[in-house]
Amino acid sequence: MKRKTSIMKNKKTQGLASLVAISPFAALVVGLLNPRDQASRNLVWVFVIFYGAVFYLPDWSGSDSVRYLAQLKWMYWSDFTLDDLMHSIYLRQDVYQPVITFLISRFTDQAWVLFGVFGILLGYVYSRNIWFLIDRVGNRQSAVIVFLIIAFAMDVSIGSGINGVRFWTACHVFVFGILYFSDGRNRKYLFVALLTPLIHFSFILPCALLLLFFAVKRFGTAIYVFFVASFLVSQLDLAVVKSIMQYLPFSFEDRAMAYVNEVDSGGRYGANEKAWFIALNGQLTALFILIVSTYMYWRGVHRIHSKAGGIFVFGMLIYGATNLVSYVPAASRFFSVGELLIIAALVLFLGTDRIRKKDMQLAGAMSSLLVINTALGARKVLEFTSVYLLFGNFFVAPFVEADVGLYELIKGLL
Repeated sequence: MKRKTSIMKNKKTQGLASLVAISPFAALVVGLLNPRDQASRNLVWVFVIFYGAVFYLPDWSGSDSVRYLAQLKWMYWSDFTLDDLMHSIYLRQDVYQPVITFLISRFTDQAWVLFGVFGILLGYVYSRNIWFLIDRVGNRQSAVIVFLIIAFAMDVSIGSGINGVRFWTACHVFVFGILYFSDGRNRKYLFVALLTPLIHFSFILPCALLLLFFAVKRFGTAIYVFFVASFLVSQLDLAVVKSIMQYLPFSFEDRAMAYVNEVDSGGRYGANEKAWFIALNGQLTALFILIVSTYMYWRGVHRIHSKAGGIFVFGMLIYGATNLVSYVPAASRFFSVGELLIIAALVLFLGTDRIRKKDMQLAGAMSSLLVINTALGARKVLEFTSVYLLFGNFFVAPFVEADVGLYELIKGLL
């Protein structure tokens, strides 16, 4: 019997491998239609790598990815040495992207290799973060939970992740460490989260807050009060807040200002979106976070000694601290860390036995505030998608280069 089961598993594995080889996109569809299958997360992982390999990159774009490719070509065609790399790391204090780019530049200057490799780490943590939620909601069937998991996946999508690889990969790695550390207290996941400043220097701030959290996590009510008060403080131009920020153990504001262009071009939505639409989405998302956090606090989630409780309280701490430093342009990106953690906490809470029908109805009403944010995340995926993502595979990726993105193509047909 065991042998028969093993043979069936081998045939299934071979079938999935063949499907991935022929069409990674079709394999993704199979994975999404069968989320309870253990292979599904790996199909999503491989798809993210393929997404990077056929990444659509218009020459006229001001996106971060254009600069990453230009850096690769410069390293490949110039006399860029290991000493130059060390000097670059010293100046920018980021390790991950420069080292990966340098290693690839030793043998090629091709974009499909660079962005495909970027997809390896991003795809792994991205797929594991999503399946962390899928695995832990069990067999609870709910359209609200399904939507929230989609909203979680689109809050920082793979389009943003590959394009702004340093910050957004660090974001998903940090969330990965927090989620899995909450499930069993395995210290290796805490270590993973604390390594994120090597991917993007600014994650010193979330790491410092993580260490602070261990000292204050028992004071859930105080953190909630701080969280709510931060919304009020963020609306004020308080000189005292800016003065306090100057005493951080690194020049956060000066370094952040150097990345303003990165925020404009490499953020979750990009600089081409209409300002009012982005502002509206920001307000709706912030309102969702405030209402949901108040609801979960009222339901006592902060007192629950479980995955949801710890993730929820830390998410409020991160979000509240970001409110205080949001006057710094680049600092607003840390809202995404808080959003991901609070959405994850809500999904985990809705997957528990404590949930009543009324809870699910209220969660559904609150989740409607994330519709625009989720749509914008999907739009970001399409922005860097070519037709080869739908009809190509890894074998053709080195030989094709799209002239138009899928989003532009769809927009032109409407």
